[in-house]
Amino acid sequence: MLRYLLFLTTFLLLLAPVNAQKAIYKIEFISNWSSTTHPTDYPSSNAHWSSLVGASHNSSVSFFEIGQLATDGVELVAESGNNSIITNEINTSITNGNTYKIIEGSGLSTGPGTITINAVEFDMSFPLVSLITMIAPSPDWVAEVNNIKLTDNNNNWITSISLDVYATDAGTDNGVTYGSSNDDTNPPSNISSLKDTAPFSDQIIGTFTFNLQEVLAIENQELKNSISIYPNPSNGEIFINSSNLHTLEKVELYTVNGKKVKEYFDLSDKKSLDFSSLQKGLYFLKVASNNKSVVKKVVLR
Repeated sequence: MLRYLLFLTTFLLLLAPVNAQKAIYKIEFISNWSSTTHPTDYPSSNAHWSSLVGASHNSSVSFFEIGQLATDGVELVAESGNNSIITNEINTSITNGNTYKIIEGSGLSTGPGTITINAVEFDMSFPLVSLITMIAPSPDWVAEVNNIKLTDNNNNWITSISLDVYATDAGTDNGVTYGSSNDDTNPPSNISSLKDTAPFSDQIIGTFTFNLQEVLAIENQELKNSISIYPNPSNGEIFINSSNLHTLEKVELYTVNGKKVKEYFDLSDKKSLDFSSLQKGLYFLKVASNNKSVVKKVVLR
């Protein structure tokens, strides 16, 4: 079941014109595969997951879509947990301009557990994400998500996505048990769901989550390099240092929920700002100069 939690903060919407192009996400795969949820022939002694692999890409490419035939790379992942060929396929897609970056994470040495990949960068031109990991041991069974879109219809980054998944058959091996010997499917079958198909149950095999960590500004690099704020973290007083090339026309301070709490104009004679009356926590300082802007994080303690 796909659950989109569309609670973008007002602050992100406000800064979307300058911050929308790139974003940083935390990705997790939370395994629900255990002898309790999937008791039929569960391989308790050696249940594990292969290294998570995938890509951020656009709609011109699809890596492992249910109803389609598995590529050589998907077959190798599904049957042996080896990512070498699928990595080559993703790199080819990068060269062709349809994929932004390869995404790689660890595996799991047990059935239940969590694979976490922090600080994964996404680009607005490549808003889709696809990921796959082998259920091991198995003939050709995986957990995967394909073509999950991280932006909404207004091209805003979605704050959080949670996707429950069932086991998937890559369609390349005829085995019906975890320990089945190699028996290639000839011709191969399409990728298909194994929900309610032995040895799996009606329980999910796991959950993929994507949580927005940061939206990156497309800032004027010269302005960014010329302005610094200190101390940070601060007990309340913030100093802004800028080169003589830039007059600070406007400074605004926002909470993480997008509420503007302070505003200053023409700081040519005032480079010290007093925020001591505000609550402790994370804020965003937006500095404008010559119709350009830069956003910096501020921590009040």
